Amino acid sequence: MYRELIAKFIQNHDWAKLQEPCPEQEIEKAEKYVGYPFPEELKAMLRETNGDHWFLLSAKEIMENVERNRNILSECFEDAKEFDEKIDCHIFFATNGCGDYYCYRVLPGGEADTTAIYIWEHETFEHHIVAKDIPDLITKYYNDEI
Repeated sequence: MYRELIAKFIQNHDWAKLQEPCPEQEIEKAEKYVGYPFPEELKAMLRETNGDHWFLLSAKEIMENVERNRNILSECFEDAKEFDEKIDCHIFFATNGCGDYYCYRVLPGGEADTTAIYIWEHETFEHHIVAKDIPDLITKYYNDEI
C-alpha cells in the first residue's frame, strides 16, 4: 500500500528513491533507540520501504535524528523535563528539508498519539497537526498542500 502510493508520487522526481524494505530487527532497534514503540502504520511503511532518501526517513535516519537531537538540542534547555516535552516526546519519521520534521506526538503514558501526524518546527520547538495519518501526509506533501 505505502510503496505503491509513494511510487505514484515520485515517478517524476529524480531526487526521491524508494528503498528496500526495512528488516524487522532494524525497526526494533530503532524503537529501542527512540525509546517508544512505533505506531503500527509507521512499522508497516518501514516494512515496505526503508525511506525514500528525500522526505521519508529510514530507520537508521530516525535513530541518527534522535542522536543529533539529544546531543545538540538538549543543550537549548535548562532541564531534561523541558527537553522531553519539546523534543524527545516525538517520533520523527519524515522531514520537509528545512529543519522541520513530521512526527507522532508521544502521550504521557509512552504511547504514540495515532490520531494525527504533526509537523514539529525547529525554530519554535512547537508542533501542530498537518495530516490524519501517513497516507494523508504523503498525499499532502507530494501535492504541495503542506
